[in-house]
Amino acid sequence: MQQTITRLQILETEIFYQDPPPQGQPEFSYLPGYLPVLLSAPHGAAHTRNGRLKVADEYTAGFARLVAERTGAHVLYVHHQSNTDPNFDRDAPYKIHLKKIIEALPIRFVMDIHGASPRRDFGIALGTMHGRTCAAHQREQIVNILADYGFVDSHEADRLDRLDVDNIFPGGEKQHTVTHYVSQTLKIPAAQFELNAYLRTYQPVSNPHRLSFKGDPSRIFRAINAFVALVNVLAAG
Repeated sequence: MQQTITRLQILETEIFYQDPPPQGQPEFSYLPGYLPVLLSAPHGAAHTRNGRLKVADEYTAGFARLVAERTGAHVLYVHHQSNTDPNFDRDAPYKIHLKKIIEALPIRFVMDIHGASPRRDFGIALGTMHGRTCAAHQREQIVNILADYGFVDSHEADRLDRLDVDNIFPGGEKQHTVTHYVSQTLKIPAAQFELNAYLRTYQPVSNPHRLSFKGDPSRIFRAINAFVALVNVLAAG
Protein backbone atom coordinates (compact mmCIF):
# COMPACT_ATOMS: atom_id res chain seq x y z
CA MET A 1 0.00 0.00 0.00
CA GLN A 2 2.71 2.48 0.92
CA GLN A 3 4.38 2.08 -2.47
CA THR A 4 1.11 3.06 -4.14
CA ILE A 5 0.61 6.09 -1.89
CA THR A 6 4.20 7.22 -2.45
CA ARG A 7 3.83 6.98 -6.22
CA LEU A 8 0.59 8.96 -6.05
CA GLN A 9 2.35 11.72 -4.09
CA ILE A 10 5.24 11.83 -6.57
CA LEU A 11 2.88 12.20 -9.53
CA GLU A 12 0.97 14.97 -7.76
CA THR A 13 4.15 16.99 -7.19
CA GLU A 14 4.14 17.56 -10.97
CA ILE A 15 0.84 19.48 -10.73
CA PHE A 16 1.15 23.26 -10.35
CA TYR A 17 -2.23 24.22 -8.93
CA GLN A 18 -1.95 28.01 -9.01
CA ASP A 19 0.69 28.60 -11.71
CA PRO A 20 -0.17 29.37 -15.34
CA PRO A 21 1.59 27.18 -17.91
CA PRO A 22 4.84 28.30 -19.55
CA GLN A 23 4.24 30.81 -22.33
CA GLY A 24 2.91 29.15 -25.46
CA GLN A 25 2.23 25.83 -23.70
CA PRO A 26 -1.18 24.30 -22.85
CA GLU A 27 -2.29 23.79 -19.26
CA PHE A 28 -2.90 20.10 -19.89
CA SER A 29 -1.00 17.05 -21.12
CA TYR A 30 -1.99 13.86 -22.90
CA LEU A 31 -0.14 10.60 -22.29
CA PRO A 32 -1.01 7.85 -24.77
CA GLY A 33 -1.83 4.33 -23.70
CA TYR A 34 -2.65 1.03 -25.37
CA LEU A 35 -6.01 0.13 -23.80
CA PRO A 36 -9.07 1.79 -25.39
CA VAL A 37 -10.03 3.70 -22.22
CA LEU A 38 -9.22 7.34 -21.58
CA LEU A 39 -8.92 8.79 -18.07
CA SER A 40 -9.71 12.49 -17.82
CA ALA A 41 -8.86 14.92 -14.99
CA PRO A 42 -10.01 18.37 -16.14
CA HIS A 43 -9.85 20.02 -12.70
CA GLY A 44 -6.37 18.86 -11.71
CA ALA A 45 -5.30 22.50 -11.24
CA ALA A 46 -7.13 25.75 -10.56
CA HIS A 47 -9.53 26.86 -13.28
CA THR A 48 -11.74 29.80 -14.18
CA ARG A 49 -15.52 29.54 -14.30
CA ASN A 50 -17.63 32.59 -15.16
CA GLY A 51 -14.68 34.86 -14.44
CA ARG A 52 -14.03 33.37 -11.01
CA LEU A 53 -10.96 31.34 -10.12
CA LYS A 54 -11.82 27.99 -8.54
CA VAL A 55 -9.41 25.79 -6.60
CA ALA A 56 -8.14 22.50 -7.97
CA ASP A 57 -9.61 19.08 -7.32
CA GLU A 58 -6.30 18.12 -5.78
CA TYR A 59 -4.86 14.68 -6.50
CA THR A 60 -7.32 13.96 -9.31
CA ALA A 61 -4.55 14.39 -11.89
CA GLY A 62 -2.13 12.24 -9.91
CA PHE A 63 -4.87 9.65 -9.34
CA ALA A 64 -5.70 9.48 -13.07
CA ARG A 65 -2.04 9.21 -14.04
CA LEU A 66 -1.37 6.44 -11.53
CA VAL A 67 -4.34 4.38 -12.75
CA ALA A 68 -3.17 4.94 -16.33
CA GLU A 69 0.34 3.79 -15.42
CA ARG A 70 -1.00 0.59 -13.92
CA THR A 71 -3.36 -0.27 -16.75
CA GLY A 72 -2.07 1.17 -20.02
CA ALA A 73 -5.05 3.52 -20.36
CA HIS A 74 -4.76 6.87 -22.10
CA VAL A 75 -4.83 9.92 -19.81
CA LEU A 76 -5.58 13.61 -20.35
CA TYR A 77 -5.08 15.85 -17.34
CA VAL A 78 -4.69 19.49 -16.34
CA HIS A 79 -1.45 20.37 -14.56
CA HIS A 80 -1.37 24.20 -14.61
CA GLN A 81 -3.91 26.89 -13.85
CA SER A 82 -6.43 27.34 -16.66
CA ASN A 83 -8.12 30.51 -17.89
CA THR A 84 -11.14 28.38 -18.79
CA ASP A 85 -13.09 25.64 -17.07
CA PRO A 86 -12.08 22.52 -19.01
CA ASN A 87 -15.12 20.65 -17.73
CA PHE A 88 -17.86 23.23 -18.21
CA ASP A 89 -16.80 25.57 -21.02
CA ARG A 90 -18.10 24.37 -24.37
CA ASP A 91 -15.06 25.43 -26.40
CA ALA A 92 -12.31 24.91 -23.81
CA PRO A 93 -8.96 23.90 -25.37
CA TYR A 94 -9.08 20.78 -23.18
CA LYS A 95 -12.28 19.63 -24.88
CA ILE A 96 -10.90 20.45 -28.33
CA HIS A 97 -7.89 18.25 -27.65
CA LEU A 98 -10.08 15.52 -26.20
CA LYS A 99 -12.09 15.52 -29.43
CA LYS A 100 -8.89 15.14 -31.48
CA ILE A 101 -7.82 12.14 -29.40
CA ILE A 102 -11.18 10.41 -29.72
CA GLU A 103 -11.36 11.05 -33.45
CA ALA A 104 -7.87 9.62 -33.96
CA LEU A 105 -8.02 6.58 -31.67
CA PRO A 106 -10.43 3.71 -30.99
CA ILE A 107 -11.39 4.89 -27.49
CA ARG A 108 -14.24 2.79 -26.06
CA PHE A 109 -14.86 4.60 -22.78
CA VAL A 110 -13.96 7.89 -21.07
CA MET A 111 -13.73 7.99 -17.28
CA ASP A 112 -13.89 11.62 -16.13
CA ILE A 113 -12.45 12.03 -12.63
CA HIS A 114 -13.32 14.87 -10.25
CA GLY A 115 -12.94 15.70 -6.59
CA ALA A 116 -15.63 16.23 -3.97
CA SER A 117 -15.50 17.87 -0.56
CA PRO A 118 -14.50 15.71 2.42
CA ARG A 119 -17.82 16.72 3.97
CA ARG A 120 -19.85 14.93 1.28
CA ASP A 121 -22.00 12.00 2.36
CA PHE A 122 -20.38 9.54 -0.05
CA GLY A 123 -17.02 8.08 -0.95
CA ILE A 124 -17.65 7.99 -4.71
CA ALA A 125 -20.43 9.54 -6.76
CA LEU A 126 -21.10 8.03 -10.17
CA GLY A 127 -22.74 10.17 -12.84
CA THR A 128 -24.19 8.67 -16.02
CA MET A 129 -27.08 11.12 -16.57
CA HIS A 130 -29.35 8.37 -15.26
CA GLY A 131 -28.03 5.81 -17.73
CA ARG A 132 -27.81 8.05 -20.80
CA THR A 133 -24.01 8.33 -21.05
CA CYS A 134 -23.17 4.64 -21.36
CA ALA A 135 -24.79 1.28 -21.99
CA ALA A 136 -26.83 -0.34 -19.23
CA HIS A 137 -24.39 -3.23 -18.89
CA GLN A 138 -21.45 -0.80 -18.52
CA ARG A 139 -23.23 1.12 -15.78
CA GLU A 140 -23.98 -2.15 -14.04
CA GLN A 141 -20.37 -3.26 -14.39
CA ILE A 142 -19.16 -0.04 -12.79
CA VAL A 143 -21.53 -0.36 -9.84
CA ASN A 144 -20.64 -4.03 -9.33
CA ILE A 145 -16.89 -3.54 -9.52
CA LEU A 146 -16.96 -0.63 -7.10
CA ALA A 147 -19.00 -2.83 -4.74
CA ASP A 148 -16.34 -5.54 -5.04
CA TYR A 149 -13.88 -3.00 -3.60
CA GLY A 150 -16.16 -1.93 -0.78
CA PHE A 151 -17.94 1.09 -2.31
CA VAL A 152 -21.61 0.18 -2.23
CA ASP A 153 -24.85 1.82 -3.27
CA SER A 154 -26.43 1.66 0.16
CA HIS A 155 -27.30 4.19 2.84
CA GLU A 156 -26.40 1.51 5.38
CA ALA A 157 -22.73 1.73 4.37
CA ASP A 158 -20.19 3.87 6.18
CA ARG A 159 -20.23 7.39 4.72
CA LEU A 160 -16.89 7.05 2.93
CA ASP A 161 -17.74 3.60 1.59
CA ARG A 162 -21.02 4.75 0.08
CA LEU A 163 -21.52 4.92 -3.68
CA ASP A 164 -23.96 7.59 -4.81
CA VAL A 165 -25.43 6.69 -8.22
CA ASP A 166 -26.83 9.49 -10.42
CA ASN A 167 -28.11 11.49 -7.50
CA ILE A 168 -25.86 14.30 -6.24
CA PHE A 169 -23.64 14.47 -9.34
CA PRO A 170 -25.52 12.84 -12.24
CA GLY A 171 -22.96 13.84 -14.86
CA GLY A 172 -24.19 17.18 -16.17
CA GLU A 173 -27.57 16.69 -17.81
CA LYS A 174 -28.03 20.46 -18.16
CA GLN A 175 -24.35 21.36 -18.45
CA HIS A 176 -21.69 20.88 -21.10
CA THR A 177 -19.50 18.65 -18.94
CA VAL A 178 -16.85 16.33 -20.32
CA THR A 179 -19.15 13.37 -19.69
CA HIS A 180 -22.07 15.06 -21.43
CA TYR A 181 -19.88 16.20 -24.35
CA VAL A 182 -18.19 12.85 -24.90
CA SER A 183 -21.36 10.79 -24.67
CA GLN A 184 -23.86 13.06 -26.42
CA THR A 185 -21.69 14.87 -28.99
CA LEU A 186 -18.80 12.50 -29.66
CA LYS A 187 -20.99 9.41 -29.11
CA ILE A 188 -18.47 7.57 -26.94
CA PRO A 189 -19.59 5.96 -23.65
CA ALA A 190 -18.50 7.94 -20.60
CA ALA A 191 -19.10 8.38 -16.90
CA GLN A 192 -18.27 10.99 -14.29
CA PHE A 193 -16.63 9.96 -11.01
CA GLU A 194 -16.56 12.29 -8.02
CA LEU A 195 -14.05 11.16 -5.40
CA ASN A 196 -14.37 12.33 -1.83
CA ALA A 197 -11.14 14.02 -0.71
CA TYR A 198 -10.54 11.22 1.78
CA LEU A 199 -10.24 8.76 -1.15
CA ARG A 200 -7.64 10.69 -3.15
CA THR A 201 -5.77 13.33 -1.12
CA TYR A 202 -3.15 11.61 1.00
CA GLN A 203 -1.43 14.85 1.97
CA PRO A 204 -1.67 18.13 0.03
CA VAL A 205 1.43 19.01 -1.94
CA SER A 206 1.05 22.72 -2.52
CA ASN A 207 -2.63 23.65 -2.41
CA PRO A 208 -2.88 26.36 0.28
CA HIS A 209 -6.57 25.60 0.82
CA ARG A 210 -5.89 22.02 1.97
CA LEU A 211 -2.59 22.12 3.86
CA SER A 212 -4.08 20.72 7.08
CA PHE A 213 -6.06 17.93 5.39
CA LYS A 214 -5.03 14.28 5.18
CA GLY A 215 -6.96 11.48 3.53
CA ASP A 216 -7.51 7.84 4.42
CA PRO A 217 -4.62 5.75 3.02
CA SER A 218 -6.53 2.46 3.07
CA ARG A 219 -9.47 3.94 1.17
CA ILE A 220 -7.18 5.69 -1.31
CA PHE A 221 -5.51 2.34 -1.96
CA ARG A 222 -8.88 0.62 -2.44
CA ALA A 223 -10.11 3.37 -4.76
CA ILE A 224 -7.02 3.13 -6.96
CA ASN A 225 -7.35 -0.63 -7.20
CA ALA A 226 -11.06 -0.29 -7.99
CA PHE A 227 -10.30 2.09 -10.86
CA VAL A 228 -7.62 -0.23 -12.20
CA ALA A 229 -10.23 -2.98 -12.28
CA LEU A 230 -12.76 -0.65 -13.94
CA VAL A 231 -10.34 0.26 -16.73
CA ASN A 232 -9.60 -3.38 -17.48
CA VAL A 233 -13.28 -4.31 -17.65
CA LEU A 234 -14.43 -1.27 -19.62
CA ALA A 235 -11.60 -1.75 -22.12
CA ALA A 236 -13.19 -5.05 -23.08
CA GLY A 237 -16.40 -3.24 -24.05
